[in-house]
Amino acid sequence: MAQAKAPIRHVPARGGSRETAVLGASVRIRGRISGDADLSILGTVEGDVSVRGDLSIGESARVESEVLEGHAVTIAGEVKADVNATGPVRLAASARVHGDLKGSEISIEEGAQFAGRLEADFELPAALGKAR
Repeated sequence: MAQAKAPIRHVPARGGSRETAVLGASVRIRGRISGDADLSILGTVEGDVSVRGDLSIGESARVESEVLEGHAVTIAGEVKADVNATGPVRLAASARVHGDLKGSEISIEEGAQFAGRLEADFELPAALGKAR
């Protein structure tokens, strides 16, 4: 009996210096995903995701886990997880996120749905710092 291969492909990123693993829209994974490369999820994942590279959750994606970890994390789909990034976290207008966000900076586009807490390093503007 032949087994179908999941549409997982590697594409060059950032001028070919790193690879991006892509989990296609028809892929459904249950379990833990980890790695050193960038990862783009277009399908469904039920389980923790931890990559050292950038993590992208596409519009068609649905991810449910305890935690998502990556360098820069961009979310355009549905996520039920706490997000921990060493770099920035970006929620696109189509994002639907339920969980806490932690990163060096956080941006949320108008239209994004978010329920959770934010944790980011930032400096207060001088005018706010003197208001005390």
